[in-house]
Amino acid sequence: MIITLTPNPSVDQTVWVDSLQIGAVNRFRSPQLDPAGKGINVSRVAHRLGWPTIAFGFLAGEIGLIAHNALDDEGVQHHFVHVPGQTRLNVTVVDETSDESTSLYGPGPAIDREHLARLDDLLQFWLQAGRVLVLAGSLPPGLSDDTYASFIRLARSKHVKTILDADDEPFRHGMEAKPYLIKPNVAEAERLLERSLPDLGAVVEGATELVRRGIAVVVVSMGAQGAVCVKGDKVWQAIPPKVERLSTVGSGDSLVAGLAVAIARGDDIVEGLRLGTAAGAATAMTPGTALGTAEMVAALLPQVQITELR
Repeated sequence: MIITLTPNPSVDQTVWVDSLQIGAVNRFRSPQLDPAGKGINVSRVAHRLGWPTIAFGFLAGEIGLIAHNALDDEGVQHHFVHVPGQTRLNVTVVDETSDESTSLYGPGPAIDREHLARLDDLLQFWLQAGRVLVLAGSLPPGLSDDTYASFIRLARSKHVKTILDADDEPFRHGMEAKPYLIKPNVAEAERLLERSLPDLGAVVEGATELVRRGIAVVVVSMGAQGAVCVKGDKVWQAIPPKVERLSTVGSGDSLVAGLAVAIARGDDIVEGLRLGTAAGAATAMTPGTALGTAEMVAALLPQVQITELR
């Protein structure tokens, strides 16, 4: 089973306008509403790929109820701790004239020690049935930067492999607990390494350095250029098929889902890289915050190119 932890989930709303006019009334059309947050997206894609998964985290208020009901409708199993306040509503406005997007993201509800203890109890129980724990996204107010590190250590005590996909201090602290796999994008890897990674060679060098810090597998996503994967002294680049990209939202989460499914199945990491790259490309073909389907992933899978760089 793949267990995902999204401490700060959201409901994402995408709307389309002809031309965004700041300071004026804008009429939008085709509103799209999806449960979101990195870990939730991983569970949604893993479920579509036919692998059992449970999503954990915190939900609050009426917006949290929207996410709860949407996951029920998709058949994605979940066990959220309900807290006071309001789950984030993230709004993205797509200007179809300029083809630019403007996003507004909120902070999420505050979490106290009692809420965190309830989540800890849930994970203590369910990790007994888990093979992979995915910890992903930002942390809501009230949680310390070492929250992910604590859950990584808990998963290791249960012999569960962990995947960490975060940013800034929660990512840095989480790495100290030595997760099995990390999946930064280039910008996140640059912040982690505190230097620029301007080309493929620099990305490979950066990922190799992170492996030397004690991470078993490092996967750096590079958008349309695919991803670099370093494990031990091996380096691969996955090149996605050429598709019409409507939105990149959720593509990195889809990549993580493919990696998690492969690890849960006991497959070679290269097969996870292939599956994840196909899933990421499938999601890029969907508008707004929608995710790729299993049929799309299956069609794209043979078109993924894996090159061994070292």
